[in-house]
Amino acid sequence: MSKKKTYYTEELKQLKEYIKSDNNEDAKRPLLYPLFKKLFKDKFKIESDANNADIYIEGTLIVESKTSYSDWLAGFYQALHYQKKYGLAYSTLFVIAHKFVGIWKVNKIPEFAVIQSYSSDANIAPNKIGKLNARKTTNKSKKEIQNSAIYWLEPKNLDLNFFKDRDKGAKSILHEVHEILNILTNIDSDRIQINTHNFIQSIDYFKKFFDNPINAVHCFYSIVAYWDITSTIATNEYLDTFQLVGFKGQRISEQVIINPNHFEKLKKYIETHYIFTNEGSGLTVDYYFGRFDEALASIDPEYVKQHGIFFTDSNLGKFALWFASKNILDKIGEDYIVFDPAAGSGNLISNWRMKLRHKIVSELQPDLLRTIERRMRIDPFHIETGFTIIPRTSENIGLNFLDKNAKDYLSIIQKELSEKNQKIERPIAFLLNPPFKNTREKKKKRTKKEADYKIDKNILELAGGDAVKEKYLSFIAQIINICKEQNKNFPDQKHLLLIFTPTSWLIPRIAFKQFKKTFDNYFNYINGFIVKSNEFFKISGNWPVAFTVWEYSPNEKRENKINIYDLTNSIRDDFSINWNSKIKDIDTTLNEILVNTKRIKLFDYRTIIKASLPKIEYSKNKFVTQKMQNFYRNKRKDEIDKKIISGFALKDDRHQRIKAPHGFTDGTHIGFMDNVTPVRIRPKKDIRYKDKTAKDSVWFRLDSVFINVNQTKCFNGPSDNRSYCAYDLESAKATFSWFALTKAVNGKYPLWANQFDIWQPKIKKELENYYYALCYAFALAENRCVITKFEAGNPVDEALEIFVDNPLCPTNKEAFWATILDNEVTKEHDIAFELVSKIKELYKTWNFEYCKGQFLFNVRLKNEPYFKYFDYQDFLTPYSGLIQIRKHAEIENLVGILDLFDNVRELTKKVKTEIYNLLVNKFKYFE
Repeated sequence: MSKKKTYYTEELKQLKEYIKSDNNEDAKRPLLYPLFKKLFKDKFKIESDANNADIYIEGTLIVESKTSYSDWLAGFYQALHYQKKYGLAYSTLFVIAHKFVGIWKVNKIPEFAVIQSYSSDANIAPNKIGKLNARKTTNKSKKEIQNSAIYWLEPKNLDLNFFKDRDKGAKSILHEVHEILNILTNIDSDRIQINTHNFIQSIDYFKKFFDNPINAVHCFYSIVAYWDITSTIATNEYLDTFQLVGFKGQRISEQVIINPNHFEKLKKYIETHYIFTNEGSGLTVDYYFGRFDEALASIDPEYVKQHGIFFTDSNLGKFALWFASKNILDKIGEDYIVFDPAAGSGNLISNWRMKLRHKIVSELQPDLLRTIERRMRIDPFHIETGFTIIPRTSENIGLNFLDKNAKDYLSIIQKELSEKNQKIERPIAFLLNPPFKNTREKKKKRTKKEADYKIDKNILELAGGDAVKEKYLSFIAQIINICKEQNKNFPDQKHLLLIFTPTSWLIPRIAFKQFKKTFDNYFNYINGFIVKSNEFFKISGNWPVAFTVWEYSPNEKRENKINIYDLTNSIRDDFSINWNSKIKDIDTTLNEILVNTKRIKLFDYRTIIKASLPKIEYSKNKFVTQKMQNFYRNKRKDEIDKKIISGFALKDDRHQRIKAPHGFTDGTHIGFMDNVTPVRIRPKKDIRYKDKTAKDSVWFRLDSVFINVNQTKCFNGPSDNRSYCAYDLESAKATFSWFALTKAVNGKYPLWANQFDIWQPKIKKELENYYYALCYAFALAENRCVITKFEAGNPVDEALEIFVDNPLCPTNKEAFWATILDNEVTKEHDIAFELVSKIKELYKTWNFEYCKGQFLFNVRLKNEPYFKYFDYQDFLTPYSGLIQIRKHAEIENLVGILDLFDNVRELTKKVKTEIYNLLVNKFKYFE
């Protein structure tokens, strides 16, 4: 007959009351007695029967209760003194007060504390000795005593929010009383706790026992569910495998292969530690499985990178499934098979707690499959509702979701299910967070980590070349093919897709438009939300991640317009709630989040900013919108055997360092690299170059998507890529506005816009002149124009000398600013006019006080990119670029000029702020 389990519900409730109560220790001490009496029965003694100790269990335990946390050290010494004064014997010392519990093993107490206690006067009462010895103890020694405790709970742990501040040491009183019970139940053990805060360090310790880091992870997850305070190690005669026997011999882990040379050390570590769980409070071993991805990322980060595994925050996963249930509650029930083909550690599918008939889990990596199976086999919910791991972990292989056609893939699933008397006769709910991996990266690295997904030709045909390079889109394409195949036999099935992805395909970005159009023919959008990537996933970078819910319903005329909840301002704490609460309470909390959340349109309904560029004549009578210019290019046939084929100066090592040629050796115009290195280029046959010199036009590097707004720059020649030109007033309006907009919104645009093309602002007619004046003034202050010279015969003999002038010098009457833009910024434009005036003042001061109308040579700028590759002396002119004048002024400490630059900087900030204000508040740019 099995032993009847003892429950301590009421006794733990009283223990919680004691810890939470700030009443006097004498008044609340009776709250302690029931738990200890029930645990130790006739060994339980108190007060007069225990020489006035609060609780005494002979040979085992002494308990000292105090009123406040500040008295814990006195209580510690007081408890020790019962051994000195009365000869009480115990191996464990327990001190409890308001919001405090400390537990020590007597044989682990620091030696100085034991000596101090044993040298105390035995004639003095324990409570007085406690206070005396506490006063003698230094802060450093006090900390040592604290650190020697096998259990420690103090007020700051309970004052923090358990669901929001776990990483700061927050604890839940509900969890803690169960852990205290766990220690008391196994009081003869001297083990060290492995808990939610230090378990990854424990896995890291295992690495020394294995050749491959991932085997350390597998070792931990093979034994974690069996590793309690009673666990022992069982092995064979060769010491090359072991099993963990836990729960007083009732449960045994799978076999773990180990190098016999490491067996004794590993055995010692395991048998002196234990895994902290609070079954009664909901903190189960599944918590550790839920952080498998995090552990893997810490132990083997390259594995994680090459698989494109972006780990889902556990609470976000729960929120996503709650969100899905609110949108498809009436459809899911018992009618669907839930399938995750890229399950990772199984976080998503393990979080699903709806009433389901069966779950199918698959993965490319057998390492991950084994972890999922371990996780599900210890969970009564999954055992009850049923699950299938495909392929079986005994085969030690994974299943590539992408290398087979849909029919073959379904047959593999059906074969496995048939052995469980199951069939795929119900619709499938695809639930997944697929790899966000771009396959453009080096194949060798992926192959080394077995992360090289092969892709079936049917997926390639459906998704298209560009889309299929994004692994998550390949997964979606295969899901479409599976749904189509399944519906040949079951034409009315409405499959579901619940998926985490980047937002780029939902907008869609230009490379994904065809795929999105194809996808819309099959799936109907139901609902979704977006969050910030690095807030909820263990990745670098800040971009929007979408969770979307779809229903399979073929319709060739459908075009899904994605209207989605914007949760990009949410943080992990927002979803760190008690998920064990009643569903009614959870609904109330989470519905409040959605009620206060805006919905945004993830589709193109605005005019892209590139369209604002005026048309120019590219060939006779053919006018098109100005195209961007790149001066990097492909190598020509006649250049194959030549070493110098780019327009860099001869001394520039980019002739060898950069693979793609840039410009031409005999170029007659100058372009600029990002760091303002000049490059010879050949002009195009259009208005941007025709009869124009460097001072006659302004060039910009202008990116077309918000994610790259920090890369825009303004030069006096084309940039190496994404270059556009202002050659007259209309082209200036478009380019200067585009440039100023990117700088104004950089770091301020809403995250949902991250993948969008930049669109045109809807400028109010009455503010049009003011807005453009601000943009012109801003570029005048923030340009990177320089005056330099590309000497003749460099890099080849036939190359001509080129003098590069500054189009944005407001005091040069022949420059672009004076001839085109100066009259566009007037006194009525307030801060814009003030900024322009200050820049003019700076140039006049520079000329009259320093240049005096002449060139200055040897100005200590020889190491700057625009001079360093040439043999002539570095120089400055009255019209040199602001970045040149400022650098020289800093080197020479020209206080008057530097003061003017400070004025310009402050005015530039104000202008940028005003541009942002107009865009967002007046033109409603992001609404």
